[in-house]
Amino acid sequence: MKYLLFYLLVVNYLAFALFAYDKEKAQKKGRRVPEKNLLLLSFIGGTFGAWIAMNKLRHKTAKSSFKMQFYAIVVVQLLLLVFVFRR
Repeated sequence: MKYLLFYLLVVNYLAFALFAYDKEKAQKKGRRVPEKNLLLLSFIGGTFGAWIAMNKLRHKTAKSSFKMQFYAIVVVQLLLLVFVFRR
């Protein structure tokens, strides 16, 4: 259980940091982080860190296609949690 908690802490920190990095690159017209990488990091457990970054940094909040994919990941993760804890 402590390894899972450590993993989630690290992956959420990384998600927040990558979103912040992408926001900085967007403002400076630099090379951006591909959206698939941001979504993959969310999918593997960084959803909370990504959500905080999206809201706090106002990043990727205006792009409907990204938000739809992000919230689809959230729904899948919630359904998996319900499935796991129902057993």
